[in-house]
Amino acid sequence: MFRERIFMELLTVLSQVLGGRPECNVLKLEYTVAGIHGNTEEGAYSIALSGGYEDNIDLGDCFTYTGEANPKNLRTAPQSKDQTLTRGNLALSQSVKTGNPVRVIRGYKLPTVFAPDTGYRYDGLYTVTKCWYGTGASGFGVWKFALKRCPGQLPLPFEITQSATQSS
Repeated sequence: MFRERIFMELLTVLSQVLGGRPECNVLKLEYTVAGIHGNTEEGAYSIALSGGYEDNIDLGDCFTYTGEANPKNLRTAPQSKDQTLTRGNLALSQSVKTGNPVRVIRGYKLPTVFAPDTGYRYDGLYTVTKCWYGTGASGFGVWKFALKRCPGQLPLPFEITQSATQSS
């Protein structure tokens, strides 16, 4: 976990030094973009928004994120059972308690106006403000997490307007 946390710190520094949020694929760094990355003691380090769940709501500076379940890749098989508060879901819930910020990466397959045109883009630090369990659009139980962008960062690379939030 130490190596992964150092990578995310490096990504944050590079983003600030280069004057923006470089797309992850432009940096040519070897890193797997996973849904939730972290541990159950410190919380989540990063999450990737990539359009896996139809339950997600993305408003740009805040969003609702649906946790992880098996199968891990919803593009190859539909959700077939309730999510549990383990692994990544437990890490994100721990982030509510610790208040530690989570790095957010948006992918091009995210069905929202806030997604990059290609590749993956680092969009900054967000705080997990709450989590809850409910029935998702699939009919199975899902863990949901509300995230809000931390203040004092460079602006997001898109303009948040009323029409943009209504189309996501």
